[in-house]
Amino acid sequence: MRLSYRLRFLRDHRWAPAHMSEYLDEEIVAGGRQRMERHVAECSECGGLLAELRRLLGSLHGLPAPEGGVNAVAFAASVRGRLGERPPM
Repeated sequence: MRLSYRLRFLRDHRWAPAHMSEYLDEEIVAGGRQRMERHVAECSECGGLLAELRRLLGSLHGLPAPEGGVNAVAFAASVRGRLGERPPM
């Protein structure tokens, strides 16, 4: 295996997980789509992670909308509280 290929693979392997949500939401920066697709075609670990994220999103999108609406601010505060995070300033 060529050194340049190995270095690119390792660099992309570190980059890919942090950009999968952007990729799936079609919000990834120019060139990122091709980079992601090339990497997941070469890396079974990242390909599997991307497939799991797709399945999770599909499941979430399949859930019925809550009745009576949701107070997004209260919901976010509840999640942050459970995670031990402070609200944004």
